[in-house]
Amino acid sequence: MSRIYVLQAPGIAVAAARMKADVNFLGAVDERTADWLSDNHVFLRERWMPGEVTVKQLQRLYHRLFPGDMLVMDGSLPDELIAKAASYARELGAKVIIGLKGTGISGRTFSEADALMAVGDFADILVHTPDARWSGNPGTIVALESGDNLEAWVGAMALCLMNGLSLERSRSFCERAAAFEGEFPWYDEVAYG
Repeated sequence: MSRIYVLQAPGIAVAAARMKADVNFLGAVDERTADWLSDNHVFLRERWMPGEVTVKQLQRLYHRLFPGDMLVMDGSLPDELIAKAASYARELGAKVIIGLKGTGISGRTFSEADALMAVGDFADILVHTPDARWSGNPGTIVALESGDNLEAWVGAMALCLMNGLSLERSRSFCERAAAFEGEFPWYDEVAYG
């Protein structure tokens, strides 16, 4: 059975866990965020002290991934760390999914003078909001509509992929999850609401 690992993207981890996915989180988070993750049924596999994620910490990811697993990230890590994590995942046969917002989930903004995020080449699937900018060639691109919740979409998609559904077959479920405003929806709200 494949497993979902979410690297440094607590919102995506919670969104996926609320969809009843078994989510393993790795990242640098404070105590409050760690409690929020645990309260939402996310497994904290590697929790580092708040601050910058390092290459040495990412090496621990290498020993956790297996063929068929999924590594899910967002645009909050520097390009070189996204590249390192993606190379570990691909070497071990895991799929790389990146969710990207125009302002980055970490809140950093990009002006015309800023370099484009070079995440495209690292992603098997790139899910992005309309204002996101990147360079490279992802395997598959999923463009969201304005107003769609990126974290909820990626969380729902991770559950669907883990259960063997294709992107096409999971689209309507993901659209329903991404349409919720406020807190991330629970599985029953999306599936039966």
